[in-house]
Amino acid sequence: MTAASAGITCPHCNARTQQALFCQVCGLFMADRTGTLQRVTYNRRFFGDSLLEGVLVLVTLVVGWLIWLAFTAQTSQTPAKRILGVYVLDAATGVPVSAGKMWMREVLVKWLLVTLINAVIGVAGLIDALWVFFDKDRQALHDKVASTVVVYAPAGLPEEFAAASPQPIARQVTPPMKDVAEQLRELARLHEQGILTDEEYEQKRSELAGKL
Repeated sequence: MTAASAGITCPHCNARTQQALFCQVCGLFMADRTGTLQRVTYNRRFFGDSLLEGVLVLVTLVVGWLIWLAFTAQTSQTPAKRILGVYVLDAATGVPVSAGKMWMREVLVKWLLVTLINAVIGVAGLIDALWVFFDKDRQALHDKVASTVVVYAPAGLPEEFAAASPQPIARQVTPPMKDVAEQLRELARLHEQGILTDEEYEQKRSELAGKL
C-alpha cells in the first residue's frame, strides 16, 4: 500500500491526506461539515496560548499580590491567618512584623523561592508549550491528555458546534468518520490489487467521501 492510499479523502478539498483531525492539504477540521474551522497556525497557538496568556496571568498575579500584600501588611495577617487567628511575628522581638518585613517575607522569600524552584525543575510547562511546533494537529500535551483541540474560527463557531454538547458530537460525527476511513482504506487496497477498475474506484470513493 502506498503512502498516499494509507490516508483518507478530505471532505472539503477531496485530497488524499493522513488520517488526522485536520486535512494536511487544506488545513480544515475534518469533523466540520461547514468547512469553516481551520487548523490553528503556529503563531496563533504559541502567542495566543503561551505568550499573551502568560502576560495577562502575570499582570493579574501582580495586581492580586499588591492587593494581598496591602491587606496583610496592615495586620501582619493574611486573610486565611485572620480567619484562623494566626499572626506573623518578628522572631527577634516577638511583635507583629512591620509592613516592610511582611512584604519581604511574602515577596522576596516566598515568591522568589517558589519561582526559583519552578525554574529549576518546572520544565514541563516549556515542553507543553513547544510541543505544538512538532504536532501535525497543533495540539499541546495537555490537549492530548484532555482530548481537546484548538481551532481558528475568525467568524465564531458554526451553530452546530456552538450549540451541541460533547456527547452528540462524539456519537454522531466521530464513529462515521472512522467507519468511512476504514472503508476507504479497503477500497484503496482492492484498487491496488486490480479488483476494482479506476472508474469503479473513483465512483465508490466519491460515494464514501460524501458520507463524511
